Amino acid sequence: MFDKGKRARRQNEDDKVFNRMLLWLAAAVVLELLLLMLQKAYVEMTFSAPVAKGLLEFFKIFNIAGVVLLAGCAVWAVLFARSGKPVALPAILAAASGALWVVSLVCRFIYPDGVRVLMLFPAGGAVLIVIFFLYQRPFFYNAALTCGGLLAVWLHKQYYMNHPRLITACIVGGVVVLALAAALAFQLRRNDGALGRIRVLPPESNYFMTWLTCGVTAVVMVLALVLGVSASQYLLYVLAGWLFAQAVFFTVKMM
Repeated sequence: MFDKGKRARRQNEDDKVFNRMLLWLAAAVVLELLLLMLQKAYVEMTFSAPVAKGLLEFFKIFNIAGVVLLAGCAVWAVLFARSGKPVALPAILAAASGALWVVSLVCRFIYPDGVRVLMLFPAGGAVLIVIFFLYQRPFFYNAALTCGGLLAVWLHKQYYMNHPRLITACIVGGVVVLALAAALAFQLRRNDGALGRIRVLPPESNYFMTWLTCGVTAVVMVLALVLGVSASQYLLYVLAGWLFAQAVFFTVKMM
């Protein structure tokens, strides 16, 4: 009887996790459809030229208004956190404002390729969602870092000739993020996976794979910048292979 009740509770928990994963995947699909509509209206002008012009004016305004909204929501969240109130609403509004601000910047300054680049994020996000719910937390963070490197190398391959300064800035910024991620892993290791009061990783997490991921991804990104566009295709295979190797490693750990 006890085992049967335990199995029922475990099944109920698994169903809840699966349903949450489906909701996040549905959100990724909706976001992809919205970006597809933006591609049709803003780039291809399927509906009408005034609609595309109106979107451009909105992006110009939100390039500034988005920063103000993001800062205001961040202050709102900090004030709520200090007073002990729930920060879910200001955090959600801050995330939405930040995302829309990034979209407005990309659509305005990387025309017409910006929307096509943005359409990669929901697809990549869907993969990360599955990893988050099915695998250990360390693999999710490692996969996010590796996918960021894949995106940077792919952008280098596709758009470096047209936007050399922007792509170079993206790769340099990505290397800085990887360095910060490696430093954060050291800090988490000293605190058994906790950052202050927040539990980021389980105490028994393998940080060596995270450091190795940061190193491999950073080296590949720098090599893409040094060796040129022709080498980026092969470097993409290197990062894809590394992501697959991590999937095998963490799958074996789950057995």
